Amino acid sequence: MRLLGTKLPSAWQISAMPSRFVPVLLVGLATVACASEPARPPVRKDVIRRGETPLTLVGRTVEVGQAAPDATLRDAKLAPVRLADFRGKTVVLSVVPSIDTRVCEAQTHHVSDAMPRMPADVVVMTVSRDLPFAQERFAEEAMTKTLMGSDYRGGDFGRRWGLEVEETGLLARSVWIIGPDGKVRYRELVADQTTEPDIEALVAAVNGGG
Repeated sequence: MRLLGTKLPSAWQISAMPSRFVPVLLVGLATVACASEPARPPVRKDVIRRGETPLTLVGRTVEVGQAAPDATLRDAKLAPVRLADFRGKTVVLSVVPSIDTRVCEAQTHHVSDAMPRMPADVVVMTVSRDLPFAQERFAEEAMTKTLMGSDYRGGDFGRRWGLEVEETGLLARSVWIIGPDGKVRYRELVADQTTEPDIEALVAAVNGGG
């Protein structure tokens, strides 16, 4: 048997050791075994729900004022898109579970329709775990103006931002504003995931009113 690349002594070898060494050995083995198990991220069931059913958020969700974690998404051509590449610009993230659902479709339309009321240099992106091909098809058919970022490959964004929903493996519905300094300036983590975020509040925050 091996643990972390080290061959462990057999039961026979342990029994053949002087008795004074055995307790020390067992404590050491227990310490190595515990260290080999990755720490499970925290989970919370009191933040979001689907109707009346609680949902479980995995990880620590980013708070306003914190530095926005860098994460790599994928565009329609599967090319990597890093959030850090937008540093120096105001970025709006509209996060949806799946664009193939009614509420997510409505949210994406409403955010897109609100873009003319935002400063022209604001970057607006819809983020989901849909495949990039599905996102591109939706954007073309619905004629939405937001960029599309897919978190399908490894779930880097969901893990770093604390937005993964344990029951579905999808992202929690939310909207975010990242300031030019790379810090989160605004967020709405929608309590009832069957409803849309407050688009008017988002627009006001983008324009400096929130």
